[in-house]
Amino acid sequence: MRRPATQIAIRPYHASDFDTVTCLCLHSWNSAGVRTPNGEAVLTLLRRRTRDDLAKGPSIHVATRRSRIVGFVGIYKNEVTDVFVASGFQGHGIGKQLLDFAKTERSHGFWLTTLAENVGARRFYEREGLKHIKTRPHRRPGYRVAHYQWQASAPSPSISR
Repeated sequence: MRRPATQIAIRPYHASDFDTVTCLCLHSWNSAGVRTPNGEAVLTLLRRRTRDDLAKGPSIHVATRRSRIVGFVGIYKNEVTDVFVASGFQGHGIGKQLLDFAKTERSHGFWLTTLAENVGARRFYEREGLKHIKTRPHRRPGYRVAHYQWQASAPSPSISR
């Protein structure tokens, strides 16, 4: 049984969001069962990764509820680089709202990856119309990556009489 959608606002990322977005990644991974080292070392790696990602030029938008960041989506060219929702807000429709935002921003289609072991994310993407393309080994030993693609449905041809 799904919970009713939480009302959120989606706005562009601000530099002041950096630490919140970084921590949200870590907490979201942990809630999905992704094994990460504990402590400051993993946060340092995530901060570096986030800075590197931002330097590439992705469009990042955050989902806020009562000015609290509860999720974000990253889009770079034809890739959705990130869809993260705070663990306490998962299952409230926020991921769907972020994915729908990405569908609007990239109406021609996009691709994304998730860890193959993240069954919840995979179920979510497939429910939202993304097609599983392939699964391959991740650069980190012991993990696999599932590739998904989304294409807008072609409009039904109108029948003229």
